[in-house]
Amino acid sequence: MEKNADVILDKIVTEIFTPLYQLVAAIALLYFLYGVAKFIYDARNPTDKNTGKQHLLWGMVGLFIILSVGGVLSLFGSVFGEL
Repeated sequence: MEKNADVILDKIVTEIFTPLYQLVAAIALLYFLYGVAKFIYDARNPTDKNTGKQHLLWGMVGLFIILSVGGVLSLFGSVFGEL
């Protein structure tokens, strides 16, 4: 019985959580790149330039959080074995 639960949990992680994690990371990266483009394109307009800065900032924060969580989970997986 315990073996079946491990197989089901492994399937859930590989089929649902991994692609979801990758999707969220891709969205954060696109948001960051949008901020870069907006910052460069609107360099002469201070209001729009600040909007680009905000997109840059929050895109970096999002990427940092997402990649940090992935790193911590990977570290726990390697230290404590694959759960």
